Amino acid sequence: MNKFVFDIIENESFTLQNKGVKTFYNLDGVETLSSWMEDGMPKNDIDFPVLESALGVSHNNKKGCSSAIGYINNDSNNVQQQNVIHLMSAVCKANGNKPVTVNNFEKMIVGFSARKLILRNWLSDKDEFIKPNTNHQYFEQFKYDSLVHSIFHIHSFQTSLRQIEYKGQMWDIKNEFFWMSRDRMKELADNMGYDELYNDARTASDRHVYKLLFGEERIYDKLSPDAKAVLDKATELVELSMEMRQVMANDENHLNSWDAGYAQLKLVWKEYFPEQFKEFRQLYKNMEDRMRPLVYELGFLMK
Repeated sequence: MNKFVFDIIENESFTLQNKGVKTFYNLDGVETLSSWMEDGMPKNDIDFPVLESALGVSHNNKKGCSSAIGYINNDSNNVQQQNVIHLMSAVCKANGNKPVTVNNFEKMIVGFSARKLILRNWLSDKDEFIKPNTNHQYFEQFKYDSLVHSIFHIHSFQTSLRQIEYKGQMWDIKNEFFWMSRDRMKELADNMGYDELYNDARTASDRHVYKLLFGEERIYDKLSPDAKAVLDKATELVELSMEMRQVMANDENHLNSWDAGYAQLKLVWKEYFPEQFKEFRQLYKNMEDRMRPLVYELGFLMK
């Protein structure tokens, strides 16, 4: 790795002011974040629906992966391209489509969070991401909190879709990033007389993220207080919004899917529960602000 240090000079009221220094660097001989995330990644080997947005089906001819529980568009390796990074439940139409599996799940959510937490500006634009220091004392906590961060980011497009048409066939898409149990969703639906959602959950199984949070590993108990507050508020909003969710549900938003993701649920929250949703977004911002310095502390980027 080669480093180059420059003074930061800005023009203020026609006067040049020294604002400190900026280190530019290359990654010669250093493992990148993208290569670390994608090490051992399985190949795409099956036909599977391609999405161009959270709810929009594309007929782009791309392959899915037989072991995937989701997909990430992980394009390039610098801050400049952070806006194109997103998560989906089906194949991403974009060029950086990569499968998320049970085996690489932790790396993918950690990488997603590291790339999304940084506030892009003219100084950070060209910074390249580096494999993190996984032995750092704060890495495990960052990994746990990235689970929550990856569910509720504005580019978290994981959705649950029913009977969508792709290549002349009808498909159901599960959302393995859903954090509540099937039994709890059945209970909420039953109490509301929400038959469509109840029947959708009746023969389903709990999703991967729920099992991580509340199964044997019990990650929920390991979350930071602010990450736990975000998750708890989201659960509260799911419970609060069941009646209006039933009112809003249609064949386009697929809200009758019991494991509908954040990209779907926030349609209801924004419309009918704006104050509670505003509180939720503030809790999420608080978590992001606390996590952001760790991107540098853990070595994802150089200061």
